Amino acid sequence: MSKISQEIGVVSAAMEKMSEIALAEAKKLGADEAKVGLSASFQKRLVVESKEFALANSLEGRSIGIVVHKDKKKGSASTNIISEQSIKQAVADAMALASYSVPDETLTFASKDEAPTAKPLAHLFESDLADMELEEMQGAMQEVLALLVRDHRVALDKFEMSVDVSYHGLANSHGVRQRESQSLANWFFFGMARDGEEVTGFDFDGSHSFSKAALLNACLKDADKFVKKIISGLQPVQCPSYNGPVLFSPRAFQELLSGMMLYHASGRQVMDGRSKWANDIGNKVVSDKFTMVDNPHDPLFSGGTAFDSDGLPTRKHTIIDKGVLKMQLHDCYSAKKCGVKSNATAGGPFALDVGAGSDALSSMKAHAKNLLLIDRFAGNSDPVKGDFSGVAKGSRIFTGGKDMGAVTETMIAGNFFDSKDKVLAVSREVELEGGSFRAPYVLIDGISVTGS
Repeated sequence: MSKISQEIGVVSAAMEKMSEIALAEAKKLGADEAKVGLSASFQKRLVVESKEFALANSLEGRSIGIVVHKDKKKGSASTNIISEQSIKQAVADAMALASYSVPDETLTFASKDEAPTAKPLAHLFESDLADMELEEMQGAMQEVLALLVRDHRVALDKFEMSVDVSYHGLANSHGVRQRESQSLANWFFFGMARDGEEVTGFDFDGSHSFSKAALLNACLKDADKFVKKIISGLQPVQCPSYNGPVLFSPRAFQELLSGMMLYHASGRQVMDGRSKWANDIGNKVVSDKFTMVDNPHDPLFSGGTAFDSDGLPTRKHTIIDKGVLKMQLHDCYSAKKCGVKSNATAGGPFALDVGAGSDALSSMKAHAKNLLLIDRFAGNSDPVKGDFSGVAKGSRIFTGGKDMGAVTETMIAGNFFDSKDKVLAVSREVELEGGSFRAPYVLIDGISVTGS
């Protein structure tokens, strides 16, 4: 057993003991029901700024949160002092706050039948990674740094790596008990390209690994991709203005389109009457080229978990199947309010996977005489009306399928709902973004493009 595993084990046992004390104290003070959330974290972190190691630290954190319901009123409190006195005081504070709250008939916690003990996900914790020392991290980072600055045109602002080891648990007065540990390496690049007087805009990238053995190669691969991307942003050209097809990268899809979908598939938005898809389960809501799955047990994704924030064991869900809405994302509260059952997505979705299409990316780039490829979106979007407008960041223009280079500042505008029947193609190629989202490239018609 690793040193961190031993420490995590000791800390988690102590915190779970405190959770039982908290539940007993809540019952003693007259709570109708109570829930305790537990978390502990250990982080080793190294930061390179302007090509030099600038920061090395190790951090620890612990927290216990208590929520109580009394006479259909809710109160909550938290503490980072793991002692019986501190826990009992937090419970008393939560009870006091509940006495001033507005009654809510929908308040509920999961039952033991709803939330049996979840089976731990084996890939989430690796002792070798949890035990990785700062010196080993620095050695790996030096190799990656050499690649990042090999080209003198790279102006690296920051390169950061961390190994995070965490525990989180949950207990409630209905007998629900859940626990989970995770070890995860993360890295992040931030910088731009500079050639003489010419400077590109800032860009960023990063990813993760659950494995110490796989960390270095994965980070080197990402660094090489990052360098090529920012260098390719030099010597930008002016984008022609037009109204027509635009190619959204997986990152742009995540930043703009998936957020709109999840807003209207959210049980909380359905509950509050803001979702346009409140009565659309079984109906086509987006292009039939889209299938969206949440798979929190897939080891590819960093956001995976064995249980949600209500304590229900998670499972794979198909949210949209060939454009048809298959479910709404309900936690215990919104499910009770809407008269349905929770589908264990509280705090989620956790690992979104948008299915690949049937089109080659190369052919999609040659679809139109002028075609803008958007890598990132920075602007405004209204999920209720579906309108969006802003700057296409890190974007490129293709003419007859030929890459003409990065573009100067270019504006785009469109409407999410109007695009439902204007999705022209979805790529066979998919990319992982941000650790918890994977998607293809998507070609959508009817977008307004305004060159500078």
